[in-house]
Amino acid sequence: IIGASQTTGTYLLPRMIGMFRQKYADVAVQLHVHSTRRTSWSVANGQVDLAIIGGEVPPELQDSIEIVPYAEDELALVMPIYHPLASQEVIQREDLYKLHFIALDSQSTIRKVIDQVLTRCGIETRRLKIEMELNSIEAIKTAVQSGLGVAFLSNSAIEKELQMGALHRTKIDSVVVNRTLSVIHNPNRYRSKAAVAFTSEILPQFTNLNLNLASL
Repeated sequence: IIGASQTTGTYLLPRMIGMFRQKYADVAVQLHVHSTRRTSWSVANGQVDLAIIGGEVPPELQDSIEIVPYAEDELALVMPIYHPLASQEVIQREDLYKLHFIALDSQSTIRKVIDQVLTRCGIETRRLKIEMELNSIEAIKTAVQSGLGVAFLSNSAIEKELQMGALHRTKIDSVVVNRTLSVIHNPNRYRSKAAVAFTSEILPQFTNLNLNLASL
């Protein structure tokens, strides 16, 4: 049983599980996708063998769960392909204040990471114009493609749209928004051979795929 937070569970884990099933067709795999917090508790309680998350493990669980950094996932700024700034390969920080953003709820893990990184880079997040908040990455992608605004989205979530030319990815001068993906498990609970194989054989292969993920 594998756990994952929302973005990793939607865009990364199905591919990993597909690779695993090709090699171990007789092993049944379940994928549970929830918030980072709920996923962490499932690992701590033994309901999930291992999980890949993109947020922080709750403080009260950090002593009981083993947290291994796995990869860096860039949260790229994407906009409609016909947006006035889409012709520029790099935009300036001040340009961010002119844009209309579509974002996840302010309590979501990804939203918190974005705000933290932008703040460290000297960007006043309170000045960013949040046009609307949606509770789905797919809904945000559709809204951006429809010209309703711009958004920060995981590279793993927009790979197909970038290849098809449906979205434009823009760099920000001297600003890179990254989050760390981590593999978590409970070291005090039994680890099945399947869980060990997934961790040691599938995860290293996956970092070599063209997903803009860099192995740590």
